[in-house]
Amino acid sequence: MIKILFIHNKLVCGGAEQALFDLVTLMDKTKFDITVLVQYDGGIWEDKFKEAGIRVLSIWDCQKKSHNPLIKLQNQYKRKKIVKALNHDGEGLLDVCIKEKFDIIVSYNGSTLQSMCFAKNAKTVKYIHGDIDTNPEFCKNILNILDSICRFDRIVCVSDTAKTSFEKITGLRKGIIHHYNPLNSEKVTKLSLQEVNIQNSMPYICAVGRLAPEKGYERLIRIHKRIINDGIFHNLIIVGDGPEKDNLMHMIASEHVDETVIMMGYQANPYPYIKQSLFFVCSSFTEGLPVIAMESLALGVPIVSSAPSVGEVFGDVECGLITGNDDSSLEAGIRKMLTDESFYQRMKKGAEQRSTFFDGKRMVKEIEHELISLINEK
Repeated sequence: MIKILFIHNKLVCGGAEQALFDLVTLMDKTKFDITVLVQYDGGIWEDKFKEAGIRVLSIWDCQKKSHNPLIKLQNQYKRKKIVKALNHDGEGLLDVCIKEKFDIIVSYNGSTLQSMCFAKNAKTVKYIHGDIDTNPEFCKNILNILDSICRFDRIVCVSDTAKTSFEKITGLRKGIIHHYNPLNSEKVTKLSLQEVNIQNSMPYICAVGRLAPEKGYERLIRIHKRIINDGIFHNLIIVGDGPEKDNLMHMIASEHVDETVIMMGYQANPYPYIKQSLFFVCSSFTEGLPVIAMESLALGVPIVSSAPSVGEVFGDVECGLITGNDDSSLEAGIRKMLTDESFYQRMKKGAEQRSTFFDGKRMVKEIEHELISLINEK
């Protein structure tokens, strides 16, 4: 059995965390012994992983709670070693906080300390979730740790767009591969059948994600208002929570769209909202490949997206519109889907046709094959 350690920053509610959850729950447990190690415990989704039978550890778990003076002294020693390792990019951290040996160590989260991933006789994998060509901050972070990234045996980019950008900007070519994040399509479909309570029966479009500036919800609300003012009536439902919540709520009130923009907050099950929508909107300024977009297509729901990577999962099927990454282009795409009925029905039919592509079991087998091949390499 292959022992694999996924290192992640914190198990919060987000797209990367959902992708990690689907990956580790779908992997063949007769072939892989899986552990998730978090740098910061207490994430809202930590229990979700544990309830699914996934072993989750924190770097601080090695400190045993006890009134025994000797154990307290040992804890102080371990804490000093951990702090020292944290101050040196995590070098030697695994030797302190987890004594087990692993065959593969995966740096799954982009901000995770890199040097902690390198252990004797272990293969290493680095995930790239974003497009560094459209995300200056992420690009800066990647370039700052490029020396460490070069040491990984595999670099997995979650979209072909992300892979192309990564290769272009870093100049790296060796060991870089592309794999879409697998999703549990059977579970998504089942969950989408649950009933939801929406304020009124007017048709709506749906956006789902963390309420953060890069997700472009401010511009989506502005676009919604302009379209409503032109007499094209619809609701906009936004599912999610995050640091921009208060700002967005204030904007909705000041723009007088509080009757048509419905903020649903965090929902453990967002899929019924997507399933019942006219179409899904990705208004992000930058994305690697949002898992929620693939989940929308798995539900047969067409998409309007400002992120070009989303178009990759359309394949050769017309499933929606990929617009320019500017307000006017995104607005034109949303308007067309709302007003051109024959076009919309064609996109809807295409999304339903494409839904069969998102077979989570098939997708995860591709990743498992890559991991097994990595182990067999000299």
